[in-house]
Amino acid sequence: MPLTDTSGVVLRTSDWSETSLIVTWFTRDFGKLRTVAKGAHRPKSPFRGKLDLLYLDDLVFVPSRRGELHTLAECYVENPFPRIRERLDAFNAACYCCELVDLATEPEGPVPPLFKLLTESLAALDTARPTPLFMARFELLALDALGFRPDVAALPFDPGTRRIMSDLLDDAPCLSRLRLTAAQHRQIDAFLLNAIGQQFGRLPKSRRFLNAPPRKAA
Repeated sequence: MPLTDTSGVVLRTSDWSETSLIVTWFTRDFGKLRTVAKGAHRPKSPFRGKLDLLYLDDLVFVPSRRGELHTLAECYVENPFPRIRERLDAFNAACYCCELVDLATEPEGPVPPLFKLLTESLAALDTARPTPLFMARFELLALDALGFRPDVAALPFDPGTRRIMSDLLDDAPCLSRLRLTAAQHRQIDAFLLNAIGQQFGRLPKSRRFLNAPPRKAA
């Protein structure tokens, strides 16, 4: 089989044998993809230091003829997002983004807007602290990319909350100019909890580690 290459974010890894790993990626061209990295645990493996959670890599793989587990041939780090690991809140938020993408997608179904959202969100978390608005925007745009864009006008929210929801669904809102009260956070968070659970069957386990709502109204 011919070699195939793409860019992908490492969503998770698991042991395949004493020396090998299964890596689950979310890729630009193939959506969610699983590869076996043979010999990845060996001290002199060419994959060592390249298959960590959250890494954005350029991967080359041999497509499987009989299933969905492909063979990783080469791997090069594009962006390890190193500063994410220096801040617990950023790391928790990044892990949640990856877990939601993993939960919400089927194998080998490309979703280019979701790949763009994930990589841009990881890049943003590498330089800034996550906020409730940042995470709400990620969830809303993830729902939108997967075909579940909410009808904001039909939501039973006050006009101010609906306006914030509309702003979050914008391609490039200025989040620093938006102000979220504790009541608005509860409304939006409750909606997102219900929407994610309803569309994908359950909530990602890591969601409980995200930022708490603000204590006072802005």
